Amino acid sequence: MNLLPFITDGCIITTNFDDAIEQVFKKKNIAFDGYMHGTQQHNFFSRLVRGQRCLMKLHGDADDQSSYILAQSQYNEAYGKPFNFKLPLPKALRQLYISNSLLFLGCSLENDMTLSLFHHVKQENDYEIPEHYAILPEPDSITVKKEKESRLLALNIQPIWYPDNKHEFVESLLLLAIDMAENRISTSELGA
Repeated sequence: MNLLPFITDGCIITTNFDDAIEQVFKKKNIAFDGYMHGTQQHNFFSRLVRGQRCLMKLHGDADDQSSYILAQSQYNEAYGKPFNFKLPLPKALRQLYISNSLLFLGCSLENDMTLSLFHHVKQENDYEIPEHYAILPEPDSITVKKEKESRLLALNIQPIWYPDNKHEFVESLLLLAIDMAENRISTSELGA
């Protein structure tokens, strides 16, 4: 989590309720000017469309029960059934999916509401979807790996596998990405 300020200066999406992300950024004297907690928002869309730092807590904020999205009825109200892209949460997720290259960290990317929404947007075929990336533990089964890889690639999400239960690889991959982004190492040095 301490590497997040070095990875992005745009939007961060989390399913966590706590303020751990805010605290990491606060230590670096970086504030989030825009946020969305569940469906409650403050300067979120204006910051999002400008590519500025903002924070989206999908399930709400621990300090505000009225922001929670946990129960099925709360999901239906927040997302619509079927998806209603006039509602703030699906509208924001669609905007992020179609206009940014996302990096998924610490999530399983199994079937959930966010992936269902991305699938819906992809199936509409109204947008050019950028490439997204996910750092994931490699499944033990080659069949499970291929199935998951196919499902993710269909959503323009490229999995970057690391050995299962070797989570230290995540930090190494992130440090490598930071070094490359800051031109401390090039793809030619990696043999690419």
